[in-house]
Amino acid sequence: MLAVGTLLQNRYRVARQLGKGGMGAVYRGWDARLNIPVAIKEMLPQPGLDPYLLSQLQAQFEQEAGTLARLNHPNLVRVTDFFEENENAYLIMDFVEGDSLADRIAEVGQLPEEQVLIWARQLLDALAYLHNQKFIHRDVKPQNVVIRANGQAVLVDFGLVKLWDPNDPHTKTAMRGLGTPEYAPPEQYGDPSAGHTDPRSDLYSLAATLYHALTGKIPPTATQRIVNPAAMQPIRKIIPNIQESTQEAISKALELQPTARYQNAQEMMEILCADIPFITTGSLKTLPQKTKSQPVEPVNGETPPITSSGKPGSRTITTPGIRQTPATTPPQSITLPPIPQDSSVIESQPPVTP
Repeated sequence: MLAVGTLLQNRYRVARQLGKGGMGAVYRGWDARLNIPVAIKEMLPQPGLDPYLLSQLQAQFEQEAGTLARLNHPNLVRVTDFFEENENAYLIMDFVEGDSLADRIAEVGQLPEEQVLIWARQLLDALAYLHNQKFIHRDVKPQNVVIRANGQAVLVDFGLVKLWDPNDPHTKTAMRGLGTPEYAPPEQYGDPSAGHTDPRSDLYSLAATLYHALTGKIPPTATQRIVNPAAMQPIRKIIPNIQESTQEAISKALELQPTARYQNAQEMMEILCADIPFITTGSLKTLPQKTKSQPVEPVNGETPPITSSGKPGSRTITTPGIRQTPATTPPQSITLPPIPQDSSVIESQPPVTP
């Protein structure tokens, strides 16, 4: 793990660790060249690999990271740099400011259906784009969804991403990791009978994330569901006022067999979000806002940029909820808070590999 103050590539200084897992850690860092905060993802290769295989995986990491850096979607975190140092691989990503969906669930509990479906549409659009670029995220979960101050959902943390070749499902993955059990489909555990990871695996993980957001309950693992098919309660049994169509769409994406799920993100979006417009900001009816302040520490004497509050050394995060305005009600205009100049980060916890 990196010590606070470590300088990478003579450019990126580690400010503090945000979280760690079995395959590495995420740090808040400072780009000394551009004077902006960044997220530093340190990824460790699987222990015990022979040198030849390690060199192959290092070459694959460069290929994957180079492709990731060319991705451009409003609901995906942007990768700005990648490199290897001291035999470890690093991704530099924008620091997306906001609250993770996991934090929202922990503080509020069950989230409104309309709000969750708006975020679902944004995330499905991001996954459709990612899959079209032949990538699989493989770690979609509430901790890796950040809600910005303007209500936009951003999918972050590419620590487990892999290039997907439909002609070669055995494509090696440069960094070891199985995702988070409660949100990972059975095929992600390497069970040959379940097949290999492909875009349908991300749809399972997103559906498990939506289940958690709607019910406030962490979904059972795929293994628990195999042992006890009744382990996952239907959404409407927990929240009776959820639309039946919403329950059916999420249940289909949560099928244990990939062939029984939606076959792509576009198909799932057309069914689950049929009545939801694609919205990032705009005239929306909002839920009560919540505000929290967190300290931002200078890095080795460097002064952090002025924040949205206008005061250096602190930042205020305001995350409004969003609800769809019914068709019969005229849209209500609201003034959204400005996005801070330094508001591009990831403060998500990396997965803890089981």
